[in-house]
Order: sequence, then C-alpha cells, then structure tokens
Amino acid sequence: MGQVRKTGVRLVLGLGLGMFSLAAGQAGAADKPFYDGKTLTIIVATNPGGGYDSYARLLAPQLQKYLPGSTVIVKNVPGAGHIIGANELYRAKPNGLTIGTFNKGLITAQIVGMPGIQFDLAKMSWLGTPATEPRLFVVSDKAPFKSMEDILAGKETVILSSAGVGSSAHTDALIVARILGLTNMKLVSGYKGTEGEMAMMRGEVHGQIGSIDSMLPLIKNGDAHPMMVIGDERLKEFPDVKTLYEYAPPEQKAVVDLMVAQGLISRPYAAPPDVSPERLQVLREAFEKAWKDPEMLSHAEKMGRPIDFRGGETVAKIVQGALNQPAEVVAMLKDTMGTAKKKKKKKKE
Repeated sequence: MGQVRKTGVRLVLGLGLGMFSLAAGQAGAADKPFYDGKTLTIIVATNPGGGYDSYARLLAPQLQKYLPGSTVIVKNVPGAGHIIGANELYRAKPNGLTIGTFNKGLITAQIVGMPGIQFDLAKMSWLGTPATEPRLFVVSDKAPFKSMEDILAGKETVILSSAGVGSSAHTDALIVARILGLTNMKLVSGYKGTEGEMAMMRGEVHGQIGSIDSMLPLIKNGDAHPMMVIGDERLKEFPDVKTLYEYAPPEQKAVVDLMVAQGLISRPYAAPPDVSPERLQVLREAFEKAWKDPEMLSHAEKMGRPIDFRGGETVAKIVQGALNQPAEVVAMLKDTMGTAKKKKKKKKE
C-alpha cells in the first residue's frame, strides 16, 4: 500500500514537472524575438556600386545588430530604371523579412503611369530615409559647356546619361528640359550604378543629374563641374551655382516643387504593403537605431555618404503629398514623359 502511494506521488510530481516544463517552453517560444534565426533581405533596385547600393551595405550589419539573431543580406535587382526591383519588393510577402530601396524618381513614374509599374507607392509600408539631399546637374570638364547659360543658349546638343526610364536621373532630365524649354538635350539610358560617371570621364556623355553625394567625387577630382542645383536653396559648397527655381518661369513652380520634394526622401526604404503594425513598428525602430548608431555615422562619413534621417511616417506623408498632384501638372508630366494617350484622328468620310 505504501509503495502504491509513493508511486502515485512520484507520478503526480512527474506530471506536474512535465506540465511546468511544457509551459516554460511555450513561454520561451513566445518570448523569442521574431527575427532570431531569420534572414532579412534588402532589395536594392540597381546594380552593385553607386549610392543606393552603398547605403544598403552600410545598413545591413547595423540592422542585424538591432534585430538580434537575424542575418541581413543585400540583393541587387536592377532593371527598367529601378522599376523591376520595386515591383519585386511590392510583391514580397508582408512578413517583415523583405525591405528595399529604390529611386525616388519612381514617384513621378507612378504619377504618369509609366509602363511596367506593378506597385502603388501609396500602399508601401514606409521605413524612412537615411538621407535628404538636393540633386546637381553636372557636366564633364571635357564637355563644351562651362555654365548653365551655355546650355540654355541651345547652340550645341547636351548629352546626359541615365539609368533608364523611370529613374530620377532620366525623369529629372526630361522635366528640367520641359521647364526650361531645352530642345537641345539628348538622353542616353542604360548606365547603372557608377557607369554614368565613368561614361562622363570617357567622354561618351556630357553630364547627368544626380544626388550631391554621388556627384561630389567627380567634382572634387576635377572631372566635372556643377551647372545647377535642384533644391530649395544654393549649396554652401557652390554658392555661385544657381537653383532650378532661379531659372524656371513662375508658372512652372508647382513642378519644381515636386522635384525638390523628392530630394527630401533621397534614399527611401520601404517594406511591402500590409505588414502588420506590430512588425512594422519593430522594423522602424531597428531602422532608425541603425542609422543613428555612432559606428554607422563614422562609416558613412568615411564613405562620403551623408546621414540626415527621416522616419517612416514622415516619408509616407511626403510620398502621399507628392503623388497628389493637380490635373494640369499630371497632364504636363505625362506629355513630358511620353505617356499621354494620343487622340485618335477621325477618319474622313
């Protein structure tokens, strides 16, 4: 009888300890951070090299640091002026394991309905941007143009490089030409990453429009000089270089405003639509901490990549505002970008 009681006590204790262990295991699983043991992919919508890729590779190790246990990799998905990479990001599962960066020029591309676009920037889960910067219109020192006035004179064709239709370099050039009435501008597409800068140095093209951090090395090395600033004020580095506002007719102000606004989100980052609020908050917090980390700031300074962080909510508002253009601006942009539908001529009876 005593033996039965002891066995029964041991059985009850064993069951109790087993249930406690199971409960503890479940609690541990629930407390385990989501990103522990997971791989997060950063899609970069252009080739390796260049600003977008450089910023992403700065981000990857720091993001790992603030998402404990994670592995962060960079995946380059170039093509169609960043449209292919943005499409892939938009289609990714909204589980917080895919984020991406692409050209801010896709805002204008979406406004005009550029062929190939399968995304809606208004629906993206925005994380923020590490940089806010104006763009520079620069030309090679081998080009026959010494000032913006030389180009405006229209005596010679100015040849500019771009990554492709939809990229900001391409879009900016077309819109600048429209705003300033330039009929002597020719665009050559297909230059990705730093290929545009190399083409300038080889004399294949005269210049390009790009972010200030991407253009400064060319200028400092004596391979190019600035012609115009696409921003709201002149730059301290080039106080004598005028802004687009100073050259543009007053009636074009709304379009110039749109171009300048895109400079506020120079290197945008987003996750696909419909990421849960809780997961998005974790990503946003890690994203912000990564860009503000002292080690990050030191590496960025050495690479000549300025950090001027803006959060996800701020970027979302800027994007929404930029997409919401009056009908006359949309019509002008569509005509400039060649996406306006041509009216069919009526057949003569």
